[in-house]
Amino acid sequence: MYAHGKIPRFGARILTARHARGFALPWTMFVLLLVSLLAASGFLITWLEGQSARAFARATEAFFVAEGGLATALAVAEGPNPSVPPVGLGGGTATVTFEPLIDLRPGETVFRVESRGEIVSGGATFERSVGQLMWVAGPPRLPGALVLLGGVSGPPPEGTISGLDPLGGACPEQPSPVAGVAYWGGPPPAPDSLLTISGSPPDRWIPGSVSVAAETGIRWTELLATWGPEPDATVPPDPWPGPGLGGGWPSIRIPGSAALGAASSGRGALVVEGDLTLDGGFAWNGLILVGGALLLNGDISVRGTLASGLEGGLGVAADFAGHTVDLRFDACAVAAAAGRLTAPAAAIPGTWYEVW
Repeated sequence: MYAHGKIPRFGARILTARHARGFALPWTMFVLLLVSLLAASGFLITWLEGQSARAFARATEAFFVAEGGLATALAVAEGPNPSVPPVGLGGGTATVTFEPLIDLRPGETVFRVESRGEIVSGGATFERSVGQLMWVAGPPRLPGALVLLGGVSGPPPEGTISGLDPLGGACPEQPSPVAGVAYWGGPPPAPDSLLTISGSPPDRWIPGSVSVAAETGIRWTELLATWGPEPDATVPPDPWPGPGLGGGWPSIRIPGSAALGAASSGRGALVVEGDLTLDGGFAWNGLILVGGALLLNGDISVRGTLASGLEGGLGVAADFAGHTVDLRFDACAVAAAAGRLTAPAAAIPGTWYEVW
């Protein structure tokens, strides 16, 4: 018999064991679920990290594509309205845009250049954009059929000097019509019954306060610099170029002074750093730029523009020595030749940026 109100001890022990067996299975399932969730989260984190790494890699590729497009734009852009077609680089494409910001002077503009690089991977497009400010100058623009710095010495030539282009505005890259003679720092050729000067106006005096670069776009020092426009031929040491060089309108540079006659006739852009003497029979289509004095030693013919005294020294003159000149402005010939003398576009230091 048991004492009244007493519960057997072995009964309590049996109840506890039953309860323990009842909670074991749910607890085990909970632990397994927790482990599964931890494993799944680990896989998810790993997958997300992989996706993030791949996205970062593709975005980095897009950045380098954008940089390549910007470098291409800086290398090939030409004034006055630069443009670059989409550039394919490393499996991506760079799209370059040019936005004019400010005109420093006629034909000289600062552009904002932006390059957007795109990489397409797995149905997704990754983009990065960079930009920089760039200085762009157009080709020289000549204000007269004959452009003089320093005046004229000696008797005037005979013949014709005309700034009236017979084709009018066929080549808008160059202004037309222009003055017959445009000059700084001295008088034009003296009036002579044997010389006809016509143009819009016939002769134009330009104040000394107006720089040649601002008026004509001819930056003489930069034109001759090693980083300036590359001539098709430097004579000497190169031989006088044939007719096919430079697309038929070559850029020719003569480092010193020169005397040219009928055998040197041709077309293109002729840049003479020193004095230039033109002998009888010389004929040229295009543009002639002379750093020193222009001397005539015979009858000559030019269709385009001839400028002398660009070195900038005072007293540099064109001496016509009484010979006959047939000089007529031709906007199309000047445009074809001046395009060979366009200064390369230049990035403005310290203006690189990334678009976010």
